This record gives sequence, C-alpha cells and structure tokens, in this order.
Amino acid sequence: MLLFIEYMPYEETLQKKLEELKQEYARTKYNKATDKHLGLLRARMAKIRRELELIKVRKSKKGIGFGVRKNGDATVVLVGFPTAGKSSLLERLTNAKAKITGHAFTTLDVIPGVLYYNGAHIQILDLPGLIEGAHIGKGEGIKVASVIRIADLLVFVIDINAQNQLEVLLEELDQLGIKVNKQRPAISLEKTDKGGIEINSQISGETKREMTELLNGMGIYNAKVSVPQGTDIDEIEDALLESTTYVKGIVALNKIDIAENGFEEEAKKMEEKHKMKVVPISAKEGTNIEALKQAIFEEVGLIRVYLQPKTRAEKVNAGEPMVVKRGSTVLEVAKKLNSKTAQALRFAYVTGKSVKFARQKVGREHVLEDEDIVTLVYDRHL
Repeated sequence: MLLFIEYMPYEETLQKKLEELKQEYARTKYNKATDKHLGLLRARMAKIRRELELIKVRKSKKGIGFGVRKNGDATVVLVGFPTAGKSSLLERLTNAKAKITGHAFTTLDVIPGVLYYNGAHIQILDLPGLIEGAHIGKGEGIKVASVIRIADLLVFVIDINAQNQLEVLLEELDQLGIKVNKQRPAISLEKTDKGGIEINSQISGETKREMTELLNGMGIYNAKVSVPQGTDIDEIEDALLESTTYVKGIVALNKIDIAENGFEEEAKKMEEKHKMKVVPISAKEGTNIEALKQAIFEEVGLIRVYLQPKTRAEKVNAGEPMVVKRGSTVLEVAKKLNSKTAQALRFAYVTGKSVKFARQKVGREHVLEDEDIVTLVYDRHL
C-alpha cells in the first residue's frame, strides 16, 4: 500500500501553529498556577511571529512581488475579490486599458493608471483579486500584499450583492499585518542594561504582564517602555513588529445598477458598521464616479496651493496649482518648487483658509490649507 503525505509549506505551517497557540492562550484562564504556562505561550507566539517576519524580509530581498514603484502625488490601490469590478473601475478612473471579462482571475499582474484630478496626478493600481487564505500565500496573496504596503489609500471594490467580501478582505489584510484605518500606538521603547522591563503607563496589570512576556519572547529583557492608556496587548504587539503597515481605506460599493436592495441604505449601513467612507457606484454605467474621485482626493490627504508672483498682488496665476500633502508648510512648498533655493526663503504672503486676512505675512513653518494663494519672499541676495 502506498501512503501519500501532503507536505504543508513552511510558512503555512507556522501560520497554522500560531493560530493554535492563540486559541490555547485565549482558552487558558490566568492564575498563579497558569502564569508560567501563559508566559511560555506568549514567548512561543512571539518567536513564530519573528520567524514569519524573517521570511517576509528574505522574500523582499529576493524580489518576490510585483516590483511596483510609487509615482505621482499619491498612490491608490484597488483591492477586491475577483470579478468585483476593479478593472472596469480602473478604466473609469484613469486612461488605463485593462482586460475585462466576467471570469475570475482576469488580472494576473498589477495594471497601473493615472487619475488626473484637481491638478493632482494620482497613481491607481489594479491588483489581482484577493481570496480567502491570501495571508498564507493563496492566490498570490503575499505578492499582492507587497504592493498594498506602499499605498497611501486602499479603495475596496465590493459587489453590493456580496457585502461579506469586505469582512473577508479586512481579516485577510489584518492577518498579513496590514491595519486599515487604524493608528500605530505611540509606543516608546528604550533598551537598558539592567532593571528588567519597566512599563511607564496606566495600562492594566494583566496587560503589563502580557507585555513583559511579549518582550521577553522577542529577546528583550531590560527596557523602559511607555504605552498610551487604553492600548491592548494585540495593538502593542502589532506596533512592535516592523512589518506592520497602517493605511487608510474607503469602499467603492460597486454594481448598484443591479442592486437587489436600495443602494443608499446599504451604503449607509456599511459605513456605520465599519466606520469607513462608502461611495456607491456603478463602474459599468459610470454612476457616481466623480463622487469617488473627490473622495479619493480628500482621503489621500492632498491640497492645492496657488503660487503668485509679487508683481500681481491681486490676481491669482491661472495655471495649474501645486499639489502637496495636507499639513505642508510654506517651507515645504518652497522645497518642492526648488530645493536649492528653499533655504533662502524669508517669509510668505498668504491669502486663503489658513490665515485671518488677505495677504497675511506668515513664517516659513506656517501650515497651509487647500486653495491657499501663496507669494514666496526670498533673501534679496539670492
């Protein structure tokens, strides 16, 4: 009799073992008798996570991925299941031509396009569809994740008649270490020569214990740590892993032209449930595409700044605005205009939302807002 044994890939084996340890940890109640066992479980989980991290690093060094580079003012990635309508949406948003069929896995590579909107050049990337099991490499999941990590914004393309797709995608990305619409906790960690783990925060005693176990499992035995109040152990662990990526996301609720229920109500329910902006669209019919473009522009955090020469104080240059990240200062605008002369900038005159009156004189560190009109003033010896 022949015995066939199916060998599981090493990375998948580690992922499975990690899930088993998580379940055992959750089932075990804390008391003096189980304290040591819980510590060992946490240490073993940390060791496996470190090993998975090393696998990711080795893959990236070997160039496993799609080799996509960021271009333009921002990068947006379309994420969704096969046949969700990503390719049709890419064509609506950009000048890219993608192969469109009703069959799954039509897109087998990254297809780029550029959205020109409000003076911004926004790179849009259509990826192969994600499926369940992507976090263990199914359906090119690891390669797709390597592109998602460079995104400024994710647009989840969801079939309105299969809304459970969003939960699956968010869970898969979470397992891949990609946190959507979450902030990295402001954790500070300073390694020391002695003294054990000193945690300077108001977190619970149980979380402090778990954090000590976690750090010990990562090979850190002496350190001063500061953690924001209310941060749980899973958030702390995610933040300490270098590969964890935090990215914003919105939903393009697609195929409203064939919706089984009222799409406005469905969009509102999804928005409330996931605390995420939802724009109902039809990529096929072109419905609400302008609203989606506006949402993308706002969510990637871009603003328009109009540069005005000193000689025409009352007239705005009619040319295209300079597009910069929200929160940019006058000095950062000067650097983008000409990095060599930026240090000679003295001050600026600004008209717009960021000042109290027209042509207000501001310093180099003044933060600008959308559609501000700026006149840069340099050292006369420049």
